[in-house]
Amino acid sequence: MIATLNAAMCSTGEISNTIHCKDEGPRQCSMELVEYIARQYDHPKIAMFGLQPAMAEALSAVFLLRIFDLDQQNEGKVFNNSAVETGKYSLQKLEEWCDLFLVTGSTIVNGTIDHFLEREKPVIFYGTTIVGPARLLGLKHFCPRAT
Repeated sequence: MIATLNAAMCSTGEISNTIHCKDEGPRQCSMELVEYIARQYDHPKIAMFGLQPAMAEALSAVFLLRIFDLDQQNEGKVFNNSAVETGKYSLQKLEEWCDLFLVTGSTIVNGTIDHFLEREKPVIFYGTTIVGPARLLGLKHFCPRAT
């Protein structure tokens, strides 16, 4: 359903950038994300949901970062001083700790997006999956290198 929505909105020109970047795209996107966050939020503590390795590497070099991922195989992977966590967590306690949530757009597909829609702290969704829904729902979205 989400893919159909994105395709329909793309064909009408309401959205663009629905195809994943490749080659140097993820690295360049990550550098742009660091600059964007620094400009918009100064030096926030970030809770990242959904591992995107290039982003994790770039963000953890500049900001305090906690990374959460549903894939158990990613548990313990370290990006600078930030290790991927896959276990239970409390969003309420995380919200007390962090200044910003950075969340994969795939949450719109796996049914976990509701956890992030009414947070007190800012939420930025990233990736191509959520391009159309982000436009329709007025969600902050970052994905500058997609085509």
